[in-house]
Amino acid sequence: MTDFFDMQRFVHLLRAHWAESWREYAWFAGVLMILDLIAMAISFATQSGYSYREFEFQGQITWYMMGLFPSAVIFAGRYFKYLLNPGASLIALMRPASVFEKWLMAFLVISILYPLVFTVLYIVFNYPAVQLAKSIASQWPLCENCVRDFRFYLPFITPESTEKGMSDAGYFLKYQLFFFMLLSAAQALIAGGTAYFKRSPVLRTVLCSFLLFVILTWAGFTPQLGIFARHYGPGEMQYTAMEYGLSIGLWLGLPILLWAVLYFHIKEREVA
Repeated sequence: MTDFFDMQRFVHLLRAHWAESWREYAWFAGVLMILDLIAMAISFATQSGYSYREFEFQGQITWYMMGLFPSAVIFAGRYFKYLLNPGASLIALMRPASVFEKWLMAFLVISILYPLVFTVLYIVFNYPAVQLAKSIASQWPLCENCVRDFRFYLPFITPESTEKGMSDAGYFLKYQLFFFMLLSAAQALIAGGTAYFKRSPVLRTVLCSFLLFVILTWAGFTPQLGIFARHYGPGEMQYTAMEYGLSIGLWLGLPILLWAVLYFHIKEREVA
């Protein structure tokens, strides 16, 4: 076995983590499903067939992203909660696994598996609701100049519209990429904060992030969206190779940097 990474040792680490955490994960998923069903019931109860905006294509995008982002951040904040318990923290940190393996497991569970599981649950629960809304809406007369789009939204799979041009399709792809990069950065930030701070880690992480944002805004260092910004003018916005490189480097580099910081936080807690 190598000190840095060993597949068999990593698999044992995953199994141990699953054996300890599957009940909490099941509880978390159950709460999400209940909240989703309640939100759908309220939407059906408060709207008529003329307007099921939440179940049309654009509404589904908002529904998906507004559900995934806060829940993923909360999930990331709970991942290292065992560090608040001295006994559980000692057991977890003394497991026969390298720092990289523990970091890799955190990255896979938080940034890869959670969004995938959320997406599966979103499909299972929201697809029937969209079809029901579509069926009900079809029974109502369509007003002049009204367009109803009940295509089911799947991230990176469903195009924005079959009638849109390539510029809109390109922006829609960049919009989704930008969302997931921000999500990964937020997950790494909150997970790193819970691994670093020993008391009230989530609160301190949020406060520090807010203060940093205020200071940067006051100093005029707010980052630009670059190629991810929406262009409302005629024609397609042209960017140079340098602009592409700077935009991708900034917004992709942010989550990479924050996940790298998390690695050193885990290493520091092991040494301590």
